Amino acid sequence: MNLDRLQRAPNIAIVGSSSPVGKELKDLIQESGLPVGNVKLTDTEEYAGLLQEFAGQIQITQVISPSAFENVDIAFFTCSPEIMRAFSASGAAIPEVSIDLTQTGREGTLFLNGLTSLSLISPIRDSACFISPHPSVIVLARIISALHRRFPVESISVTILEPASERGAAGIDELQEQTVRLLNFQPAGSKLFKGQIAFNILSETEAAAGTESLIRSQLAAILGASIPSPSLMVHQAPVFHSESFSMFVKFAKAAAPTTDELRSCLADAGGGIVLNENPEDGPSPVSVVGSDKVHIGRIARDPGEPSTYGFWIAADNLRIAASNALGIAESIMLSAATPR
Repeated sequence: MNLDRLQRAPNIAIVGSSSPVGKELKDLIQESGLPVGNVKLTDTEEYAGLLQEFAGQIQITQVISPSAFENVDIAFFTCSPEIMRAFSASGAAIPEVSIDLTQTGREGTLFLNGLTSLSLISPIRDSACFISPHPSVIVLARIISALHRRFPVESISVTILEPASERGAAGIDELQEQTVRLLNFQPAGSKLFKGQIAFNILSETEAAAGTESLIRSQLAAILGASIPSPSLMVHQAPVFHSESFSMFVKFAKAAAPTTDELRSCLADAGGGIVLNENPEDGPSPVSVVGSDKVHIGRIARDPGEPSTYGFWIAADNLRIAASNALGIAESIMLSAATPR
């Protein structure tokens, strides 16, 4: 591990650079001005040789292989879960420091910027794998932790509307193809999804159950046992990017907050949460694209249960995941500068 290079301008690799989140991460690194040395964009053989631009220079996409990781200080894994599992099963060496966004359940240190203690990173001296949480976990953990710090929470239930991009490029392509076919009065056809996703909502039972289990376990690891585990249900929505949430939180009756108190609490939670004060212009999957913030719109008290509130939430799943991964990398670089 080259600690001097790691703190100043690490050589990086983006594994799965042509995936939706890989493209988002590549763009965000350029926009942030993060100092990096050599950049390697890698992918499967299908995309090998693809020309991609990074920092004003043309990069040739390389095949994912151990040789592609030579002299790499930080590797971002943004490929599909299937590719990540195959690579891990091959026994191939992984760079000493990696940040995994694939949600495959790989062992590592789960890290959410702003909530996870920096002591889990600093000081970094040996090989380490950091897991960036599922985008829904990033959103829910930020909100729930902010509420729990001010008010006693008794129960939480959430309905999550997932975009096609959570199923990778194949999900985006299928939604687009189905939309075009249906508008041309042709059968939708389906390969990845278990039916028509265009102009429709699917339960996608098997995929949803796996996602729900992952979200619960990651939330428990980040928030701890003192916060009730939320009831979850994930549905597949016919949108390309951005996830939406309908969340209900029941507070202790003796200390139930007012709507204004909830808004004040969330407004003071830090830069990661944005409150939309205009009830006629709430956040939507379209309006939040390109933002790494959690956007909260309507907050409504249940007239039948005054200690229960409903929240409407939207966030760009790709941007928020890439932003957290970039934050992990910045923390790693700062850790490398910590005196030994």
